[in-house]
Amino acid sequence: MKQAVLFLDQTSSWGGAQRVLEVVLGALEPDFLPLVGLPEDGPFASELRSRGIETLTFPLGRYRSGRKSLADMMAFPVRSLHCGVRLAQTIRRRNIRLVYINGPRCLPAGVLAARLTGRPSLFHLHLTMTRSTEIFVTERAAAHATKIVACCETAARVLLKRSRSLARTLEIIYNPVRMLVSKAALSPQREARSASLMNSARPVVGVVGRICPQKGQHILLGAAARLKRRGQDVRIVFLGAPDENSAEDATYAGFLKSSARQWGLEKTIEWPGYQLDPNPYYAAFHVLVIPSTASEGLPLAALEGMQWGIPVIGSRIGGITEIVRDGVNGLLVPPQDEEALADSLERFLCDSALRSRLALGARDAIDSRFSVKTFSSSIRNIVSQLCEPCGTAVNGPQPCKTEVRA
Repeated sequence: MKQAVLFLDQTSSWGGAQRVLEVVLGALEPDFLPLVGLPEDGPFASELRSRGIETLTFPLGRYRSGRKSLADMMAFPVRSLHCGVRLAQTIRRRNIRLVYINGPRCLPAGVLAARLTGRPSLFHLHLTMTRSTEIFVTERAAAHATKIVACCETAARVLLKRSRSLARTLEIIYNPVRMLVSKAALSPQREARSASLMNSARPVVGVVGRICPQKGQHILLGAAARLKRRGQDVRIVFLGAPDENSAEDATYAGFLKSSARQWGLEKTIEWPGYQLDPNPYYAAFHVLVIPSTASEGLPLAALEGMQWGIPVIGSRIGGITEIVRDGVNGLLVPPQDEEALADSLERFLCDSALRSRLALGARDAIDSRFSVKTFSSSIRNIVSQLCEPCGTAVNGPQPCKTEVRA
């Protein structure tokens, strides 16, 4: 008889937080019964149900990424209050033992529901917050969480700077990196997706992540235009896609492709879209660029790339600086600086000794802190401790999609 855990996530699109949640679910499924709440249906929810995990929808609503509109900010507290009350009903009805909150947007609703029902709550922070309003709301709500897990020191520092008292409940657990698939282990079908890249005579520059302004793909485009004028010939792969529910992302993707045409980069750039298995592309990359303009948590792409021995050129912001050591396993550049990124790429491309040194450093950077085993063990221990006062066990339902109605 397993104790039920309610997981709350703020989106049903794929991203780093959702991939980490996949690992969390895998670690806990043998001993706990997961129920995953999402604000809408989508590809992430579909994948969970295909694995036999039950999902529900809760009326938190959809919010634009990045800076929020006045309408969003006015609607958020009302929706959070409504969601908290509705989720409390679900918690009582389903005898949920723990509320696991996988992102700041659903934090107020999650801690409210937990407090209304007397259940413990765990808040998992996957990003380094920069906007004062977001930090204020998150810090106030996080003070009511039983436990806080941060993906890196940089993300934790933002909360602790506002409230040192949070240190009593906060623990840093680094994001896990998925198991390495070697080039030799790639099947012909998987390798075919990137065969032209693997056989390319030009260096291949990879960018992995959602297509959105905060990820800074436009900065790399500007750098690529500069490299072209300097006579440097590369291939660039934008591995990712815009959020299908974001008009802002769709507009940005159109802007990127228009800019590529304007600068004559159409034959330089490839757009494979989102790939559930990025390994065939990592196998072809010579360098990974993370040109983020907004602060990051601990990017999974950086960990995955380094596991392949791929050096990372990244913005000097957020958790990127915790994994990328300038001149050791990658290069760091000021955010939003196309010229500096172009200079670093040119330096990397023209210096074979630097490439070799950074590749060796990249492989050495991925130690046990980032292993799935370490992460899973830490999460299991925390959840087990939070669930120690055993409630009434529940029988596992058949996988289905249920809804907390507005």
